Amino acid sequence: MEDPVEINRRIERLVKRVRRRDDYGELLFSGEVIRSSGGVDDLDEWRAEIKKKAREDRIKVRTGETAGRVWALVNGPRSSDVLLGGRRFFTLADRALGEARSHGHEARVALRDGEEGVLKCDGCGALGYLDAAESTAGGPILEGDCQVGELPDPE
Repeated sequence: MEDPVEINRRIERLVKRVRRRDDYGELLFSGEVIRSSGGVDDLDEWRAEIKKKAREDRIKVRTGETAGRVWALVNGPRSSDVLLGGRRFFTLADRALGEARSHGHEARVALRDGEEGVLKCDGCGALGYLDAAESTAGGPILEGDCQVGELPDPE
């Protein structure tokens, strides 16, 4: 994927989708949600709300509090599609991170949602986009050298 406008559009959609996901949405997506008890005002209320939404959707969940963290898990086996999607994502991410690092970037996966992800260079801030379902990757982090420490050309 080489169209920078399309890459930016996909990154923006992914970030927007993840930002509006609440704890229950994360539970539905990943099968689990874990929060620091310091980030949750009322632990019993948090657990009750998760359980209420799960009952409405007829989903069995387990909730608890352990070592200063509150958690919820979908009770039951994980789908093989989820596991396969994770394998595809990490295979693509590993190749893309290697490519980014070959350009001098301090690359990492900054955001992941299912089979989509955003790469970011901690040095220069360059971004990249991954979609394992489509086997696509693109963006400045994969196409250009890291610009940290370089001065602009004199005019």
